[in-house]
Amino acid sequence: MTLRSRSGSLVAPIAVLAVVTSACSSELPGRAVPQAAAIKSCTQPADVFRNLKACDLLEPTTTAKGFDPTAEETYESDNRCGTRKHGFGAVPLYLVPEAGIDQLSPGQGTKIPTKVGEREAVEIPGDAGTQACTVAIAVTPNARMTASTSLNKGTNEEACALSREIAEAAEPKLPRGN
Repeated sequence: MTLRSRSGSLVAPIAVLAVVTSACSSELPGRAVPQAAAIKSCTQPADVFRNLKACDLLEPTTTAKGFDPTAEETYESDNRCGTRKHGFGAVPLYLVPEAGIDQLSPGQGTKIPTKVGEREAVEIPGDAGTQACTVAIAVTPNARMTASTSLNKGTNEEACALSREIAEAAEPKLPRGN
């Protein structure tokens, strides 16, 4: 049985509507997705880190060095993890899906282009003053992983060494960008 209206076939318009509403949807199969939601998901980039937690990247390096257990935080990113070591300093790691290394502010430091593994990265000694350093890895042009270290005492170079170690340990676990 063929469905027809006075203006022609209904099958073609229904098929087109089904493709349009599901083309960019990240919804699970079997759930209806309104057309506006499908258009929104087409215009907003997917979170490249959606299946990755910052604490899963930070914990292996810091636990081995005697830091406190890692804890999820939401400052600067919804996917941030931090820890501290009494008398030593603090280390946060951020997964930022909406800003690449080009959008990272150097604070009081200067961005130094580098590589971590095969990925583009920047190192920012002194970004938060003395005894601090950030290493950020490009995951996509608009997404980055950022590892920072703030020491209670020491030098920017010592802070950079720990930030680099964390970044190097995390890099193989990061998704490959487009």
